Amino acid sequence: MKKRAAIIISLIAVLLITIAITLNFNKISNEKQKEILSNAQIILKYDDNELLLTKGNIMIYNENFEAVLDTSSAEPTTHIYTGVQLKDLLNNNSINFDNKTIIIKAVDGYSVAYSQEEVSQDKNVYIAFMEDDKYLGSRDSGGRGPYESIVVSDIFSNRRCKWITEIEVK
Repeated sequence: MKKRAAIIISLIAVLLITIAITLNFNKISNEKQKEILSNAQIILKYDDNELLLTKGNIMIYNENFEAVLDTSSAEPTTHIYTGVQLKDLLNNNSINFDNKTIIIKAVDGYSVAYSQEEVSQDKNVYIAFMEDDKYLGSRDSGGRGPYESIVVSDIFSNRRCKWITEIEVK
């Protein structure tokens, strides 16, 4: 009986140590993600490389486009957004995304994957930073930015990703 109790106590101790280590790694990652978000930066990962995109790298693109915003709490509405086509952002940074998946990641852990075909489609997938001539706002202020991915062909707004911190091409 004492041997079983010792084994159970040992297992609980190992589990607690594992949880503590995992939480510490997660905390470090979360802090890095929050810093990237607060600086309006995006990490662009491709072919074992990383490139840090700043506001200056992203907001030089100034393309307006129209898309439907459909939320669970309001009727669908059409808005004018300002941003950059994801394909242009990738191409202008010499990123080959042929036959690859593009994964957009948010500070809260949410991610969405886009195929090469839908990203290549003209005027379809954007990284937006303005809605109706106003910046998307920060997460802390209740906004959806500084960046949000928008798929124009998605009339239900299901494929959006707000609070973007990372774009991975793989």
